[in-house]
Amino acid sequence: MKKILMCLCMCMALRPAAATTMCAEDDVVAGALDPMINGTNHTSNSEIFEWSAVFPYGTVWGIATCVDTSGTTYGAVDELRDSNGEIATGGERTGRYCWCQMTHPLKSRWLFRHAGSSVAACGSSCADHCGLNVRDNSVLRAGVFGSVGD
Repeated sequence: MKKILMCLCMCMALRPAAATTMCAEDDVVAGALDPMINGTNHTSNSEIFEWSAVFPYGTVWGIATCVDTSGTTYGAVDELRDSNGEIATGGERTGRYCWCQMTHPLKSRWLFRHAGSSVAACGSSCADHCGLNVRDNSVLRAGVFGSVGD
């Protein structure tokens, strides 16, 4: 009987363990943004190019922009510029290409969402597309969440 108990104890001690190490400053809340979990709601404001998506673990929000610089679907860039070389800061209405960026709880890179049919169409729908797709599209969500800190 002692041998069986000894074997069981050794087997339990040898099983692999999974752990994550994370560092955070004092008074900072740390959490995981899981791209595999769909959101439950989203909001957008096309006038000021803001969007949000609600998840079981909290709300993320961000900005959108429409510039004349295209990208690859869900491709991320560090710095988004228009054809004049101006840096996009969100809310531009200079082109038909819709880009999304998360600004809270962390800042992501800019992710290309889609090409609108016109500058006006992009301006009226880009923020909504960003919020909706961050809520429902795991590929875009993985790009947004995965580009934090790149």
